[in-house]
Amino acid sequence: MDRFVYIHGFNSSARSLSGQKLSDLLNAKVICPEYDYARPFSECMASIRRQIVEAVDENNDRICVMGSSLGGFYALQLRLPSIMHVVAWNPVVFPALQLAQFLGRNTRFSDGQEWEFTRSIMLSYAQSPDPRPWRNEMWFREERRERGMTNDASCERIDHERAFSSCAGERTAMSAGASVLQDGPDVPRRDIFLGDSDDVLDADLTRAFWQHSAVLHDIVSGHQIVDYSHAEALLKKGKLLNDFSDWKAGEEWCVPFLKGGAFSMAAFFEPGEDMENVCRLLSVAEADYLELHGEKNGAPRDFLGVFFYPRHEARMKRLIAGLVRHGGKKRYLLLRADGRVLRHQVASNYLMDSEVHARPSERNVAAFLRNAFPGWQGKTLEWRERRKTSSFNQAVARSHFAALWSREVDPVEAFERSVHAADGQEGRRN
Repeated sequence: MDRFVYIHGFNSSARSLSGQKLSDLLNAKVICPEYDYARPFSECMASIRRQIVEAVDENNDRICVMGSSLGGFYALQLRLPSIMHVVAWNPVVFPALQLAQFLGRNTRFSDGQEWEFTRSIMLSYAQSPDPRPWRNEMWFREERRERGMTNDASCERIDHERAFSSCAGERTAMSAGASVLQDGPDVPRRDIFLGDSDDVLDADLTRAFWQHSAVLHDIVSGHQIVDYSHAEALLKKGKLLNDFSDWKAGEEWCVPFLKGGAFSMAAFFEPGEDMENVCRLLSVAEADYLELHGEKNGAPRDFLGVFFYPRHEARMKRLIAGLVRHGGKKRYLLLRADGRVLRHQVASNYLMDSEVHARPSERNVAAFLRNAFPGWQGKTLEWRERRKTSSFNQAVARSHFAALWSREVDPVEAFERSVHAADGQEGRRN
């Protein structure tokens, strides 16, 4: 599911009008975490992160984080694997300097309460890492804590200028610079809107700081954003997918399709003549899928439909492309729950993402299959759900496949190659 988060700015609160305006614009619930800007940076960051993690399903949800002013600063600082888009309006860049104008007594907009912004709180922001490289020091600290590691001599400095450090196994393309990292597969898109009449922050400073690490947009606005309609298309692009629960079967034999109703995406492809082995690989990958049995021109012809969530789209594309190549075919269809059908061509050594868009007249499974596979007559569908238990050998195979899946462009080819190599070694021993 696609989830939206809005982080309020300085002197504002989670009850601000901005969160409600964005919710109305998106026609979706917007999560609005609360944080106390009278507390140090690290405490605010931890509080925001905790509230978001408690409100989403990190394994399957995709998160779009939004924020204005100081909230934009936090949105751009936040690091979660499920974040796929960050949008900020007039974000603070250097809080330890730019917030000096608010030192002393302040009045919250939301409830009129007075509070004091102290110099020590302002200077706590000096510890915030450079947010431009996606895998920055904040992420590394979090990983070290999860692994029970400490910042000791085993961690070596890899970039003295930006003060990034890395422990063994953590070295990445960070040293190549933020512009390279922006193109990485796990780096979310970042969009920043800058008002042309912002009299609170220096828009030119923000533009200079983020020019190579985010997409910048100039808008007609002051510091406070009154109307967010300029961002509607951007915020909705590729998001707001439903699930398949609202789809109709169309014909009785299509009913098993609805067992995948909780998912948001599915890939359909022809397994070729090796249906049994492809299904075995899907089982090793712990995928939920459909077997589609039918015929074309009187000859048997079968397909497979693999279900997953948008969060895993890039990962699943590599799996499906590998399975298609393994079956000796060249293409597959990606079906989204909102009715879009995307046709992917699998080349000999890479996946070409040329897409042909089509929209079924209604969300009807039988109609989709007829349009997707002209001339094909479906007979039966069988739902295959991932097994909750398995033998020791199956567990080892799944663990091995998962490791290959994380690092190989084609996990299927790599897995089959390793299995054949293991079989060859076993044969030589015998």
